[in-house]
Amino acid sequence: MITLKPRHGQLAGLALILLSNAVALAGVWYNRQGEPESRLLLSQRELHRDWDGPSQENSGLVMRLDWRMPRHDAPDADTCYSGHGLSEAQLQALGLPSNVPEPRRNTLLAWAMLELDGPAYQQSLQLAERHLQKTTERLQQLPDDKELQAQEKAAREALTNERNKESRLFLVDVGLDPETLRQRYPDRSRYALLRGTVRVWQSCYSESASTLSGAFDPSNDRINVPHAWRQLLTEHLPEYYGNASQPFTAEISIGQRFEPWLSAVQITQTGKRDDENGAPR
Repeated sequence: MITLKPRHGQLAGLALILLSNAVALAGVWYNRQGEPESRLLLSQRELHRDWDGPSQENSGLVMRLDWRMPRHDAPDADTCYSGHGLSEAQLQALGLPSNVPEPRRNTLLAWAMLELDGPAYQQSLQLAERHLQKTTERLQQLPDDKELQAQEKAAREALTNERNKESRLFLVDVGLDPETLRQRYPDRSRYALLRGTVRVWQSCYSESASTLSGAFDPSNDRINVPHAWRQLLTEHLPEYYGNASQPFTAEISIGQRFEPWLSAVQITQTGKRDDENGAPR
């Protein structure tokens, strides 16, 4: 009979840790082999510091992609928020119901295509411009109306933010097959694939009808910042939903496992550019 000693347990634990790290490193190595599946040149508008909570250690730095859903209506339309979700056609293409008589929830593993600074962003700009135009016209008819004054100010600020601060990265399509999605959007510098889960929920309903909407939850949109860039980005990367003190650009590559990593960083300083274009591991 073999008697196990405390050091045997310690050695087994150490071996398990080493094996786990080896598997993780092998996954990272495979993900970065060959030409990336896509490369996006993002800015402080599309990258935010991931919020880990007060109990998490803060020695590392993690970024998260900040993307939006295209609107299907005007900013002031009353659509039970369905204008922000996946369309009925997209839900049906995934084999999910778009209309049911009773509330229903459903989930499905799927793929999403993100679009950078393309038609979806231009549409969002146009909606904000039209909203400002409408509120300005109403204010011109009743210039002393305090509520209309506040609405016009809010619409003007929203348009300014849309032009200068809001993310230009939009989810434009979902599907079950990544190859089919890539064929629809071949530009790998403008469109990036992510895998995740589509969630369905009831967004609007009445006694006669109900409407389901959906959202995509990515499983791989967190990006660990390498040590060589950690201090640099800590000074400039905005808090989650915050604003950066100075603009920056970051090249994000997405590899064979559809996992993103940081491949280049550039900070815009006052009157000069500070380039950091190495590729630390």
